[in-house]
Amino acid sequence: MYSEKLRRFLAVSAMAFFLGASSAHAQGVPLDSDGDGITDDLDECDLSITTLVSPTVIINGVDTGIQNTAPNAVGCTLADLITDMIDVCLDDAKNHGQFVSCVSHETNILKRARTISGKQKGKIQSIVAKMR
Repeated sequence: MYSEKLRRFLAVSAMAFFLGASSAHAQGVPLDSDGDGITDDLDECDLSITTLVSPTVIINGVDTGIQNTAPNAVGCTLADLITDMIDVCLDDAKNHGQFVSCVSHETNILKRARTISGKQKGKIQSIVAKMR
């Protein structure tokens, strides 16, 4: 049930943390279409969607109060990751209960990886439980 973007986000964030890497640049003038500091050849997330560049994570129009992160080495913010996670869960679930269960499973992974706290996981769960 893990989304591929979640795996890459966690792996790249861990590598960047331990290796001190922030992004790779090609020789010459690298193209960065969305201006996030990540060259297009490495950028996996388009920051042109305004909700994903907000200072906090927005879910279904609700401000979670969870601080959004700067783009990681592949151009993804925490908001990108959570939006993708919710989209994957919505696509895979046959009903609302399965959707909420999927989000719970995915946020458990984020909590274990220390990407979000238990309180933040609870806030995300509360919001998605009310989604229709």
